[in-house]
Amino acid sequence: MKRLIATVLGLAVVVFVLLLPALLWDVTLADEDPEPTTITSYVAHFTIDDDGDLAATETITVDFPVSDRHGIFRFFDKADRSAPHARRVPHDIDVTMDGGAVPFEVLSEESGRIVDAKIGDPGSYVEPGEHVYEISYRIDGILEEGTDGTKTQLYWNLVPAGWRQSIAKADLTVDLPVDAEGVRCAVGAGASGGCTADGDGTRTLRVRTGPLAANTPVTVKVGLDMDTPPAGTTLPWTARFDPVLGTHVVLLVVVVVLAGAAGAFGFVLARRARETDPQFPLMYAPPEGIGPAQAAYLVTESVDDEQYVATLMYAAEKGAIDLARDGEAWTITDKQGAAGWAGLDPVTSGVAHLLGGPGTSFTATPKDVAAGQRLKSEIDSFEESTRDWASGSGLMVGSGLGGFGGVVIGACFLAVLGIGIANPFDMTVIGLVPGLFAVLGAPLAARGAGTRRTRTGRDLWSRAGGFRRILSTPSAQDRFDFSGRQDLYTAYVPWAVAFGCAEEWAGKYRTEMGTEPPVPSYFGPGYAGAYAGSAVSSMVDDFQSTVSSAISSYEATQKSSSSGGGGFSGGGGGGGGGGGSW
Repeated sequence: MKRLIATVLGLAVVVFVLLLPALLWDVTLADEDPEPTTITSYVAHFTIDDDGDLAATETITVDFPVSDRHGIFRFFDKADRSAPHARRVPHDIDVTMDGGAVPFEVLSEESGRIVDAKIGDPGSYVEPGEHVYEISYRIDGILEEGTDGTKTQLYWNLVPAGWRQSIAKADLTVDLPVDAEGVRCAVGAGASGGCTADGDGTRTLRVRTGPLAANTPVTVKVGLDMDTPPAGTTLPWTARFDPVLGTHVVLLVVVVVLAGAAGAFGFVLARRARETDPQFPLMYAPPEGIGPAQAAYLVTESVDDEQYVATLMYAAEKGAIDLARDGEAWTITDKQGAAGWAGLDPVTSGVAHLLGGPGTSFTATPKDVAAGQRLKSEIDSFEESTRDWASGSGLMVGSGLGGFGGVVIGACFLAVLGIGIANPFDMTVIGLVPGLFAVLGAPLAARGAGTRRTRTGRDLWSRAGGFRRILSTPSAQDRFDFSGRQDLYTAYVPWAVAFGCAEEWAGKYRTEMGTEPPVPSYFGPGYAGAYAGSAVSSMVDDFQSTVSSAISSYEATQKSSSSGGGGFSGGGGGGGGGGGSW
């Protein structure tokens, strides 16, 4: 159930991130930035044929007060508020300047929503004064079903709302395929009225205006007694979702199929990497030939400084070293050299590397940078040797994505976040490919997912887990007879520390014997008089605190040395866009 809940939450997060462009989608694209140029004359001629296709020519006279601009731009908004599933895509765009050719490029912006004709030479500036730009273009299928009792209607911004310049006057002509019925026009976004249009009952409309402030649309709505032609470009979703789903149904289907395949691949990899727990029969002694760290690693597939502490305690219990605590300082002393380490497992014997032979010592204090550097190196080596022992002994093999599971899953989640925010492909649904792989393959990032126990490893895992069961579960469930050998309690304390159940082990002794458990002799005078449960916890906490502080002191030096609808209002309908200078 937890796994199912985590999967649902993960999918919800992925979907939310990928829907961000739709959630932040802006209906209007008006720009309030200051614009130094002005439009002294805006003349446009629109011709609509029987198929509802539009051919338009805009003759725009622009006054440049100084020579600091390369030209102008005219952008087209594909979205149409009155026809949400239609896309008004301009094509056959052509531009002249002062009657002659002028360089221009057509760009796609705002995740493909905007088609921008950027007009002018980036290597030169336009001379001061008035210049006449003629922009022609075509848009297919702009007519839509009528909303005011007519079969068909034209609802169009003859002057789009996004012109940054003020316009001194506009003269707009529309040629229709049939006679106009009930012509209405408006000046300004959200306005109703403010202008008059001549030509009601004829096939030619003429709309003229006085001065228009920047970002002021001029809109007409005209009924037409004709069957509604097919829209030029339509999609099953509204324009708000174009940045998410793209603008090509076939491509969307391909992406969804790839995402499903990626999710299935992640699920299969995660399933293969998952191991079912074996039987954990009651084991009243640890498996022979291994130490606490090895047993804990087989059970949890994890090794860290807690297992290192347990290994030091195990070496002390076996007589190889002495542990002494003086305030916040810890001293580890080699008692017998090679003879003391003889017979111990290879992982425990590797701890001898910290010392230099009989009688040598190592002392760590919280602020000791040199000790911190040495401990960090030793613990890293200890963790690596424990993992190498498991693979070298044929107990574990690689599984899933190996040691890169966490990196790959993390990278996939970062890819989803990057795609959702930056949308580099103008189609955030592409993020479902890494997203579904990451969500359904998330167990690949879990501890131990990169390895899998062999048959021999599972047998040893079963026995080590059975011993952990004895140490960690209440006596009422799994009894342990201390009456014969009470020293077994202290002998097994390092194992309990490695398994993370030292308190439970002490409680088991207390329940069975009716007295506080004995304190291991190797704990030293710092814990004299304490009962074993608190002594073990205190020792582990104290030692780990000293180790962590020393390592932190060392790492701090490293960081410091390497820092660095049916109604009508102006601005509705198609024909969105505008322009400005650059």
